[in-house]
Amino acid sequence: MSTFELVEFVPEDAVWHACRCKNPGKRPLKAVNAQVATTEPSGARAERTRTAILAAAEDLFARRGFASTRLEDVAEIVGMTRAALFYYYGDKQALFDAMLADTFGSLAIKLDEVLAKGGSISEQIELGVEAWVDAIVARPAMARLIMRIVADGPEFLKHGVFSDNNQIAMKYWALFEKGRASGELKPLHDDPFHAASAVIGSTVFYVGALAALVPHGHFEPLDEQQISAHKSETLHTTRRLLGIAERNKK
Repeated sequence: MSTFELVEFVPEDAVWHACRCKNPGKRPLKAVNAQVATTEPSGARAERTRTAILAAAEDLFARRGFASTRLEDVAEIVGMTRAALFYYYGDKQALFDAMLADTFGSLAIKLDEVLAKGGSISEQIELGVEAWVDAIVARPAMARLIMRIVADGPEFLKHGVFSDNNQIAMKYWALFEKGRASGELKPLHDDPFHAASAVIGSTVFYVGALAALVPHGHFEPLDEQQISAHKSETLHTTRRLLGIAERNKK
């Protein structure tokens, strides 16, 4: 999609409104007006623009953190003006919150779909582990984003990374408690923190950091064989920590 095709979906009045805080009583610059269509953006076109903005924001927030990410840099990647970006997100915090909701919302959906399929407790947990690994591998920026959020601290988080107040995490915790009570799980510890740390931490580090610590060119975390090996080791660790019997190797 070209620069013009993205920016043309922003109404002139919206750009004028966004620019008033910078230039009270003045119309936007001609350079801005030249890129703005006179018609309202269609739902589909506006959604494509929004998706592009969120993707650019995810990459920049993951690489630079909240404080060092500038809205003009996001706008430049997408191919629009900073003023046009304000039509979609009023400030950096609003964009950051929307980016988190988009990034981790899709992950929550995948993890929730695992629970909806049913099955034994151990099967649901193992499928959840596989879904987690698959999601992080498919979206490497998510691993870097998690590390960046941890490094930056909770200052810019209005809530947890999951906008549903961590309901998906609580569902898996409840599954752990149910399995422990029924005896299907025989965990080494009375809480799921150690298993969660092993699964979440190892995968985030595997995708987002390990390649930087080994000789250049000797390790590719997104190689299919490496992914399969990591997933196998993660499942093995999960079974050991939760007291799940190992599956017979095919």
